[in-house]
Amino acid sequence: MNVSLEALSWHNGMEYLSCIFSFISFLFGNPGRENPVKRQNEQQRALSDMAKWLAHSKEFSEKPVEQQIIYEREISWPWEKHPVKIFLIEYKLRNGLEGIGFTGPTTWSFAGVEDWKAITSDDWVYCYVGWYIQFFFTHSEDFPQHTNLEKINKLIRKLLEKGSLAPDYYKIRDVLKLGETFTYYAIETIKDGKQVYLVGTEDNYIFYNKDLPQMQLPPLFYFLGKTFNPFSGT
Repeated sequence: MNVSLEALSWHNGMEYLSCIFSFISFLFGNPGRENPVKRQNEQQRALSDMAKWLAHSKEFSEKPVEQQIIYEREISWPWEKHPVKIFLIEYKLRNGLEGIGFTGPTTWSFAGVEDWKAITSDDWVYCYVGWYIQFFFTHSEDFPQHTNLEKINKLIRKLLEKGSLAPDYYKIRDVLKLGETFTYYAIETIKDGKQVYLVGTEDNYIFYNKDLPQMQLPPLFYFLGKTFNPFSGT
């Protein structure tokens, strides 16, 4: 088989260009494929942010001896126009404390969650989103400093009349006023012989069994996160 020098040169040139394009794609990515270098940088930044947050004197005051990313994806985030990348990071401190932290648009980790491994990754995301919404409103200048007891008592009477609360057992766990329109409640009570949380507004609420893993955190966190739905549009 005879191969001309021109054909051989053309073939070698195309192989060379293919290698160049592959290298450029590796560095800068290409449509439809995640850039591995960018992803590695994002992961390193996430681990660094989590370690710095844990080591802060107002948080846990020490860096983790172990940490690893267990979940990452883009989600919708409150008050952001475009999806943001978030990370869940499992960590262990020198004193034996373990947990799952969150970083991306903000960095935080809940404390005192005993059975934290029972909470699914998606439910962690719901709880962190809900926490952020509640944190934002409770730290705003317009947030009321005093609870409207008259309004709460009226709510309790209404819920008792509807049979939504057990008359011999109910405890208000949380009250959150969002702007001038909505007030959300979390009330512990008994339903069908089980301890539950009634969570929502005066007219629209849902019951969560108290023994659900995500109820180890304040019920409003999960409820607000689910209501916001960070996985929509991503």
